[in-house]
Amino acid sequence: MIKKYCTIVLGLFIVGFFQTLTAQTVFRGKILDEVSQTPIGDAKIGISDQGIGVVTSASGLFNYRRYHQTIGTGSRLKISAPGYETIELRGDNIRGLFNKSSKIYLTKNGEVPVTTSFSDQKNVKIFWDASLSSNRRDFKKEWGFLEAYFEELGEVQVTFVIFNEKVISTKRYPIHKDITALKTAVGDLVYEGTTSYDILSTGNDDAAILLSDGESVLGGWQGDRDIPFYAVSSLSRANHEYLRSLAQYTTGSYVNLSEASIAESIDQIKRGIPFKDKTVAISSSFNGVVKTSIGPIQGASITIKGDLEEFFSKADGSFTVPAEVGDVLQIRYLGMHPKEMVVEDVDLLTVDMKAIDELLKEVVIKGKRAKSKETSDTGFGERSVDQVGVSVNTITSADIRPGAQYIADVIRGRFAGVKITGFGSGASFTIRGDNSSKPAIWIVDGSLYEQTPDFIDPQNISTISILKSIQASARYGSIASGGAFIVKTKAFITKGTDGEVIDTALITGNEYTEQVAQINLEALKPDYVKQIQEIEGIEAQYIMYQNLSKANTTNAAFFIDMALYFEQLDKEKAKYIRSRLVEIAQKNAKVLRVAAYLYESVGDSENALKLYERITSIVPREAQSYRDLAKAYEEAGFYDKSLELYVNMLAEKILGVDFSGLEKPLGHELLHLVSLHKDKINTSRLPEEWLLNEYRLDLRMVLEWSDKEAPFEFQFVDPNKKYFKWNHTLFDNKERLEAEVKSGFQTEEFVIDEAPHGLWIVNIEYLGEETFTTIPPYLKYTIYRDYGTPSERKDVKVIKLTSDIGKAQLDEFLL
Repeated sequence: MIKKYCTIVLGLFIVGFFQTLTAQTVFRGKILDEVSQTPIGDAKIGISDQGIGVVTSASGLFNYRRYHQTIGTGSRLKISAPGYETIELRGDNIRGLFNKSSKIYLTKNGEVPVTTSFSDQKNVKIFWDASLSSNRRDFKKEWGFLEAYFEELGEVQVTFVIFNEKVISTKRYPIHKDITALKTAVGDLVYEGTTSYDILSTGNDDAAILLSDGESVLGGWQGDRDIPFYAVSSLSRANHEYLRSLAQYTTGSYVNLSEASIAESIDQIKRGIPFKDKTVAISSSFNGVVKTSIGPIQGASITIKGDLEEFFSKADGSFTVPAEVGDVLQIRYLGMHPKEMVVEDVDLLTVDMKAIDELLKEVVIKGKRAKSKETSDTGFGERSVDQVGVSVNTITSADIRPGAQYIADVIRGRFAGVKITGFGSGASFTIRGDNSSKPAIWIVDGSLYEQTPDFIDPQNISTISILKSIQASARYGSIASGGAFIVKTKAFITKGTDGEVIDTALITGNEYTEQVAQINLEALKPDYVKQIQEIEGIEAQYIMYQNLSKANTTNAAFFIDMALYFEQLDKEKAKYIRSRLVEIAQKNAKVLRVAAYLYESVGDSENALKLYERITSIVPREAQSYRDLAKAYEEAGFYDKSLELYVNMLAEKILGVDFSGLEKPLGHELLHLVSLHKDKINTSRLPEEWLLNEYRLDLRMVLEWSDKEAPFEFQFVDPNKKYFKWNHTLFDNKERLEAEVKSGFQTEEFVIDEAPHGLWIVNIEYLGEETFTTIPPYLKYTIYRDYGTPSERKDVKVIKLTSDIGKAQLDEFLL
């Protein structure tokens, strides 16, 4: 039986049970001396696997917020201050602090705090960032800083670590003021890949120096917090906030060479000042507002043409972008015509967007009625139907008489221009227009029928709309030249002749008769890939890729295509290309999500997890971020962290995030986690009903896509040649797309129990046009067989959705 939704009911106990669970890692409080009750300033509060912690203020106050981080079995909360005993907590003891203000008392240990003065630093470790973006750094200033630093110290043993997403080299040098050896070490260095700080460690060094821009895409600092860390940046647009936090947490200093001289910076370190309290100004920024005639738009996407960083408008429509006069802004929002505008030297950039409402303009419904109290969600708040400004094009379940037995009973007299001949099951329908002699077609929950679908129970109808010939033909082809009736039911169920409920994929009329060709990936390859293919030898091809990349520095699709191409030839080269993609898209959640798809498709769960952590920190209000992260934790073997996220999502305990659109997939995935890994998670936190002895789904198909606005149609066909279709378009599934934008999710699952054996076919059709986007939309298709069992099999495919695909076969498999 085909099921769009999970049939497993988690039960009413969920609410009561989950009240005992906690949300994300969020707690606050005050650190006090146990005896004197006085506040302790500069105490450090951190969790072992969550990177940089926080430091108390002079009044002992702290606020620890990690909305995108969870507690696992290895997590340890450490609270320390010079001269005091360190407190360590784990697991449930940490959770007991969440979402409350706590007073925490430290006991003096009787020891005099010992700190290494600047002049006593004899073993220093230098971390030199060799990632692609680091090539923009001002090396002249940085070398000048290092020369001045070692001039002050005299003779020092230096461990010089060159790294990007991995440690490239580690070498020890005796330095006596002269740093020529260090310069020689990076003389021929190629800056490539992305950055990961979590691969670095300090050991027994007296101090550490990090020369970087502060953008660590694949993992933050996890090292020692008791060794002075000097974070040095020479870029005005570095991640100053992160570098400041790192310096403060390690009792080091943040040196911003873009605003301080070398002499000032050395003096800052010698005096132990964490950072100079200056505001780092962006070279140029503009404020604007996105709106329509109805009001402001929240969540509109704003990008600067040629740049991958994405910005979003706030609740009042306002936004700020670091742009220059003459830059071109690209603005998009669901249901609106995309817009480009040139940045001008004005106080406020105003972006007026227009709705894509051609369907509403084409359809007219007959009917005289009093002033309507009915409202419609326009995407900008609830509006009266009478205020929408166009004719109503839909009748709803409220308009259907209780005694209606046939569709003809529902439609007769309701629509202007609709002619009904005959009665009951023998009625025929035409929509007057250019082809009034040709009968209209029927679209029921996305499935097309040429005959009137009298198998539908009229009381199960949610809405009926009409689409006239021009629009119907554009959407469904010449078969719809007589127009179309669009029927949406209250649920994907219908009534059989004997009254039983049957599945829409099994009803008469869903016979699959098409001949759909497989996706021709060769034909879809862009010209630059074909150009490389013509070259003999992998090394020569890679050299050509490197040359072409110089003209595609911000073209994310270029690096995605190249990663997919080289994966078949040289996996190591493909890995380098994926890291290049990650580096150029550090702050773009859409592109990073595609990069995560690529890592998953090659089985690299470690880097996929790091990307999903990064995405969650970029868009912490989107439900999809947490779902992806929970699944990635399971794939990477962090089962307790995965459990923590799933139970918090299902209990709606992550404040400000709505998971209702993902409830069914989350339920299946949690049961999957429990079924396969119950011996590796803390099952005492779960009700006994969840500890299933057996959990199995014959077939589970999961779709995920990078862009919530991507319009496509998904179809699968069973061995009996019965098909099921699901549409992801604004016309066919408007409420769904609006919910995705509002809550931030882009996943759909299809579960098939008791699946018939034989050949299954999966088709995809992209229904969009190529408009400006940072990247084309990408689809990740995952199919599981024997889901939730030790014999589970999984296949993953990642494809680019373009109009060149047409309708094509995505997959076929034997079950």
